[in-house]
Amino acid sequence: MQTKIIGVYSTGEQLISDIETRQVRDSESDILFFTVDPEQYEFVDNETSLKGNLLETSSSNSDSGIHSLATAFDEDDGSVELMRLEKVLRDNGFSEEDAQECKTYLHKGMIVAAEKV
Repeated sequence: MQTKIIGVYSTGEQLISDIETRQVRDSESDILFFTVDPEQYEFVDNETSLKGNLLETSSSNSDSGIHSLATAFDEDDGSVELMRLEKVLRDNGFSEEDAQECKTYLHKGMIVAAEKV
């Protein structure tokens, strides 16, 4: 099964609001979420039955994952860690293109919702 990004959110509240609307229309979908923010993960996990994935990066722990796009792919700014994050995403069914896009959002501290298709 392939995993496709269906939404990117700044907060767990935004994710929950959007996903509730989607589930009313399509209760069959297998929706899951990815984040590097432990607080947002815990909030969404406690408030929903969505399957979540808390992905760890040292950069997200040290500065909330806020980086410019240029910094996110700088060789001196955790490139090995970002490659590991991309591998985890690929292992979860994302295409190479979607894994790279998702990695960028996660590195910025966002929450990514995805669906198995």
